[in-house]
Amino acid sequence: MARLIAAGPISGENLAALPVKALGPAIAFYEAVLCFTLVRRDASTAVLKRDDVTIGLVVDPGHEPKRAGSFAMEADDLDLLHRELEERGGRPGEFGVDEWGGRSHRTFFLREDENGYCYCFHHPL
Repeated sequence: MARLIAAGPISGENLAALPVKALGPAIAFYEAVLCFTLVRRDASTAVLKRDDVTIGLVVDPGHEPKRAGSFAMEADDLDLLHRELEERGGRPGEFGVDEWGGRSHRTFFLREDENGYCYCFHHPL
């Protein structure tokens, strides 16, 4: 299994409190497709973890998926992660190269439909 090393916002998201319409479907996506493990949950929040990445979810009934942002997750093996996501029902995009922070990164993107988030998976070149 590919290892997630770090995560960070692309468009100002708070990864400790990502708004979602409902916890059940969001948690199901993170567990089934992204292989996160539920750490804790209450009526309106949840925390999930995979390797070195922790994500927090917060119920917001007014959340608009079309206005959801995006965030980046660094992985140690993008090819393996891409295959894992495909096998788990995700629809990862094609590989590309993007630059930020003065470095080139190999990337691919995956969109989550229920809440509208776009994930950029990357590894420095």
